[in-house]
Amino acid sequence: MGPFDIVPGEQVTDYPNPSELSEELREQLDDESRWESIDPARYNTYADDPGELYLNNLSTAPGWKTGGWTRWSPTDPKPRPCPECGTEEVPLLTIASSEWDGGSETWIPEEERTNPTPLPLGTQAGDFTEIGITGDNNLQLHACPADPSLPHIELVQ
Repeated sequence: MGPFDIVPGEQVTDYPNPSELSEELREQLDDESRWESIDPARYNTYADDPGELYLNNLSTAPGWKTGGWTRWSPTDPKPRPCPECGTEEVPLLTIASSEWDGGSETWIPEEERTNPTPLPLGTQAGDFTEIGITGDNNLQLHACPADPSLPHIELVQ
C-alpha cells in the first residue's frame, strides 16, 4: 500500500446527541427498565445512569467519518440552514482529533482491539492520525441535502 491508499473503515450506526432528541425520548433514555436487555458486563459502569450509557456508547460515533450525527460539545445544537436555500444542512464529513476517547471502549474498532496500530512515542491510543483540530476538537463539514453544490458549513466542536 502507498501512503495515499484508502483503507475501508468499519461501518457503524450512531444516533443523535441526546440534546437533539425530544423531551419524551430523553425521558425514555433515562428509564432504566428500557435497558434491561443490555450486557451488564459491558455496561455495568452505567447501571445508575442510562442517559450516559446512550451518550457514550450509542450516540454520535467519535472519529473520522462520513455522514453520521453532529457531536455537540461544547455548544448546544444550533440550526445549520443552507446560506443559499435555507434547507437544514446535514453532516457530510468529520475530521477528528482522535478516533475514540476514554468515555467508552465500544467505539474502538475490532481490529484495533486485536492488532493495535503502532503508535509514535507520546501518542495515545485513538490518536494515531496525529491530526489535532484546535483544542482537540472535530472539524465537521455540513452539506445541503437539497443541492450539495451549494456552500457548505464548517463547524468546530
